[in-house]
Amino acid sequence: MKCINLKVYNLLFFLLLLSCTSNTNKIENRKKGKLQESMELAEIQTKSIVLDSNTSPKPQYIQIFEDENGLQNFTFLNTFNNSIYFYNYKTSEFIKKISYDQNGTEGIQMPLGYHIKNMDSIYIYNYSNLELLITNSKSKVLEKISLIGNHDFKKSSNVLLYYPQFFPGTSNPFIETNKELLLPAQYPRTLSDSLLSKIKFLQRVNLKNNKVTFNNVYPFSLYGNNYNWDDEIFTKVFTEIHPDGNKLIYSFPVSHDLYITTIGSDDYKVIYGGSNFAGTITSIDKKVKENTRDKIGQHIASQDLYASIKYDKFRKVFYRFLRKRITDASIHMQLKKQLIAVIIMDSNFNYLGETVIGASEEWNWQNTFVTEEGLNIEYLDRKDIAEENINFKIFIPKKIK
Repeated sequence: MKCINLKVYNLLFFLLLLSCTSNTNKIENRKKGKLQESMELAEIQTKSIVLDSNTSPKPQYIQIFEDENGLQNFTFLNTFNNSIYFYNYKTSEFIKKISYDQNGTEGIQMPLGYHIKNMDSIYIYNYSNLELLITNSKSKVLEKISLIGNHDFKKSSNVLLYYPQFFPGTSNPFIETNKELLLPAQYPRTLSDSLLSKIKFLQRVNLKNNKVTFNNVYPFSLYGNNYNWDDEIFTKVFTEIHPDGNKLIYSFPVSHDLYITTIGSDDYKVIYGGSNFAGTITSIDKKVKENTRDKIGQHIASQDLYASIKYDKFRKVFYRFLRKRITDASIHMQLKKQLIAVIIMDSNFNYLGETVIGASEEWNWQNTFVTEEGLNIEYLDRKDIAEENINFKIFIPKKIK
């Protein structure tokens, strides 16, 4: 009888312990405080580009495009007037703009990003219909490619339950290979375990026949077990092509590691790519009933979250962005107060160092790209009240003396 009671007691104790355990994923930084710094980012120059009266800083999307004459074009999307602007990157001089209708049979209602393959093949992502449009420099729409299997999501919202959505940005752009145009999308809703193996976030568009295929699911160790990552900031997938040209590198916001896959494969190689100072990243506790938007915002502000990863082929280093946690973040804490750090790694992902460049309210890290000059990051000049310029600070890695 005593033996039976002991078993019952142990079972009850186990169930009690289980019920008290928070259903959260705690992703620890196994190398925190153990890494040695040898390099830091050094600011070397500022590049300013004069804007017209219809344009403001923080454009939706930027692409550096080298034309057939070898001229390096700085291009950006102006969503106000449905135009792509072209400037000479070296001299900052305006060249031209291509404007598209917003309505009509060739209208582009909601352009969020684009990729210029050449002036006869300009791919524009129209979020209004979740489609990719092939256009030319004369503003003509040549072809339309559905990214949701030709379904009309306006008639059936359930379609969006099984397709990722592409939210392009300069920090997470289209990627062109010899055969395909890659769109690293994301699933912006809550990821349940039942969906985890079904949602493939990489959209691959064949450049010859425009066929769309899908690859790569969210890692179960990060997003499985019904962990609650109830905000799209956690499921954003930042992508860079590997220097060898046939692999992709994924930077998930909630992981100190990087996930590497061969294009077309669904297998990952996991390699450390974290910060020497970032702490444990924690999902949102499902048991907290007061998970309002303010509470979720407070939780986001209190986490170290990774972002864009960029390869610098001129210096053979990687840059990985980190949005640093705000200590003792309050419910009214604004994310623009988060400090932005840039981690430097060599071509084999060995840690070299990291530099805090400032707060998000001063640095639009979403607009970052690499040129021969260095790492370009948009700087928000508070003195430019009229918003007449878009400004970039340019950095290069230097050895710590």
